[in-house]
Amino acid sequence: MDATVQQPGSSFRIIIPSWRDPRVMMSVALTLWTVLGQTTFYFNRDPFQLGLAVGIACLLDVILAGVVLRQIILPISAYQTALSIGLLLESYDWRLFVIAPVWGVLSKYLIRNSKQHFFNPSNFALVMALLLSHGRATIAPGSQWGADYRVSLVIAVIGLVMMIRVRRLGLVFAWVSGYVMMSVLRMAGGQGGAVFTLGPMTGAEFALFTFSMLPDPKASPPTARGRIWWGLSIAVMDGVMRYYEMRYSMFYALFIHTAILPIMRWVSERAGLREVDPWKLITLSVFGRRAVQSQ
Repeated sequence: MDATVQQPGSSFRIIIPSWRDPRVMMSVALTLWTVLGQTTFYFNRDPFQLGLAVGIACLLDVILAGVVLRQIILPISAYQTALSIGLLLESYDWRLFVIAPVWGVLSKYLIRNSKQHFFNPSNFALVMALLLSHGRATIAPGSQWGADYRVSLVIAVIGLVMMIRVRRLGLVFAWVSGYVMMSVLRMAGGQGGAVFTLGPMTGAEFALFTFSMLPDPKASPPTARGRIWWGLSIAVMDGVMRYYEMRYSMFYALFIHTAILPIMRWVSERAGLREVDPWKLITLSVFGRRAVQSQ
């Protein structure tokens, strides 16, 4: 959750998402997916690690929002970040499920331009875990989620509804189309058949990336045309990395692109292009004044 930084000495504000905030639906979907995975689909996830990631991320987000932004928040963004980390990160070392959420939440507060952060917190946390844990961290293999097309269809429908609400449908279509295009080129280059190149699209790893990390409004370009080129560019980079058998390629591709996002935002602002934030928040001052706004 992002908010405008208040001036020193100003009063605290209580900020919670309204029911119209797209993150509410996403949080419900991630929670349902996690519960079903633990009880019905038998995902190979440790409940202790999941709970640890959620608790650390939410607590840290509340503390930092109070200290840095002088806000009392419902940490819905941190909750989504932690669930994504808990579902995707795999490690025998429980300490990574403490450190990774800390990296993710801190990236929102410490790595930002003058107005907002630009890394997706869960993507940032996973990449840092992969790069800095000396082999202790991996991404959960897509095979553990199964490949039931009915489950994938439900996820896709929910995800597409979310993309309409956050105005990221073009971005997702560009990414998926680019992924298919690069898969066909990899097949033409002799790197396996359709099952090998297109099979990852049926896994929850691909779904979480496509509908949760990639379209984050705080970590994607501010214009519709820019987002289409952004999605295609990430797909091309991912495809090249996959061709050279680099693991976790789509997470690295997104990380590299978000690192240059401030430049794209600067160019857009110079051209007078600015996007309305899709987050819908209810703000309460300590004096009881109430306003519904998008931040």
